[in-house]
Amino acid sequence: MRPALTTVIRHGLLALSCAVLAACGSVRYEPIKTISEANFDEGYRLYDSILRRDELTFNNRTSDKLFVIMTLSGGGTRAAALGYGVLEEMAQNQITLDDKKTTLFNEVDLVFGISGGAILAAYFGLHGPDTLGYFEKNFLRQNLQGILKRQLFAIPNLSRLTSPEFGRGDLLEEQLDQALFKGKTYQSMISDRKGPFTVISATDMASGNRLDFTQEAFDLMCLDLADMPIARAVAASSSVPLVFAPLTLNNNGGNCTYKNVPEMLQQLEQAEQQKTTLFRAQTRREMIRDLRQYANSDKRPYIHLIDGGLTDNLGLRSLLDMTNLFSRDYLYDVLDQGTAQSIVIINVNAQNELSQQIDQTANIPTMAQVVNSLVNIPIDKYSQESERQFRVLVDTFKEEQQRQAQLKGTPPVEIYYISLALKDLPNDYLREQALNIPTNLYLPNDAINQLKAAGATLLSQSKEYQRLMQALGNGPKRIQLPLAAQLVTQEAQAAAEAEAKKTSTRDAKPNVGPVKPISTDPLPVANAVEATVEAAEPAVM
Repeated sequence: MRPALTTVIRHGLLALSCAVLAACGSVRYEPIKTISEANFDEGYRLYDSILRRDELTFNNRTSDKLFVIMTLSGGGTRAAALGYGVLEEMAQNQITLDDKKTTLFNEVDLVFGISGGAILAAYFGLHGPDTLGYFEKNFLRQNLQGILKRQLFAIPNLSRLTSPEFGRGDLLEEQLDQALFKGKTYQSMISDRKGPFTVISATDMASGNRLDFTQEAFDLMCLDLADMPIARAVAASSSVPLVFAPLTLNNNGGNCTYKNVPEMLQQLEQAEQQKTTLFRAQTRREMIRDLRQYANSDKRPYIHLIDGGLTDNLGLRSLLDMTNLFSRDYLYDVLDQGTAQSIVIINVNAQNELSQQIDQTANIPTMAQVVNSLVNIPIDKYSQESERQFRVLVDTFKEEQQRQAQLKGTPPVEIYYISLALKDLPNDYLREQALNIPTNLYLPNDAINQLKAAGATLLSQSKEYQRLMQALGNGPKRIQLPLAAQLVTQEAQAAAEAEAKKTSTRDAKPNVGPVKPISTDPLPVANAVEATVEAAEPAVM
């Protein structure tokens, strides 16, 4: 009986192995539809979202006088929860525009989303007001990370994951689609969206360029963005290296013609003739050269995409690049043609600051700690530089608007830059807790509550936000903490009192050891590398 049973098991395993190997070649990448003509009057275009707002309004916007832009940074579920807290606070405070009651939440025109911020941005663009409540239920309170782990080792997925054209990034796409996007493509963003225009960005793994999911970018590759699953764009933006595999995008560049090219894009062909400095012209030429490489599909038939945070973790680079591609005089003329009297830019920055213990000992940092530094230091420093450049841009814009207003005798377009970063939290307890929340796809309920409270607190306490409220005739913004933040503050006070009791007890007792440092979970990338190193060690031995 026993030999017969062994034979059956052996034959069963052999059959399973054969089935897996046979299926390896059956899972193939499904290319995006190609186009033979790029028509600039059609498609999901950032250009239209700026210049044709009155014609292309899908949300509950009340007035064209206010142009509201949001940027949602990367940072996994931490970023999504922080941005969600900001949106909730925006929705809870009424403003008056054209004698009508509304909220700043309803007036958002344009959202840039990166990595974790892209998850919220895409859902907000698609569902608008329904984002509140449903996004929290369907994503923030779900354990997507646990589901992905189970899917990774599920027998039905073994054959797919052994295919060279299917990886962990594709699994992420499937789970995001199942939880949030329900099979919708960018065609739904064109015809059915209820919220603001959304720009999601990923990183081109080969060139290191940022790739925006807009039809302008897809025109270069002669692809129809309307055929692109929204979940795939979000997954590409969220594909952290080593944790998720890159996602593939086919390229048909060089095989389509162009129709109805707007004046704004014709300006790119006249860079040398525009009023600009020699250095700005050189920068423009370099940027155009990077864009044109996608028009050669013979050289690059496929593009592989990874985490958008590697090239723009704050979502500010698209706006900065626009000022480099087009002359400032031209951009000011564009603004003069519009109806916006005020431009509001809300930058939600979820960059954390995990408590580091490596400086407390002479021990050499572990491989996981080194890899974390290799990934996080460039992103954090590049983000800081982008923030500085954007502040300079805002100051320059304000000065130029004042000058233009004096020359023309018209009121200037006012700009409000509302920067909301976790590091700027005023509450010491809430700040410490929020900054030590790791970059994961799943966070416990307490962490979600803290991040929502952090978002509400940062917005309500922002001086620039209060200045905007005053300018809109709504009086000074309330200074007291929002309810969610008050609850966290009460929690903080209770924790502080408990810690004070512990401290007094320790002081009363001699020979008590040192206080243990706060432990923080490493980033997912560290877990992946550490597991790889541990798995490799027995083989070396």
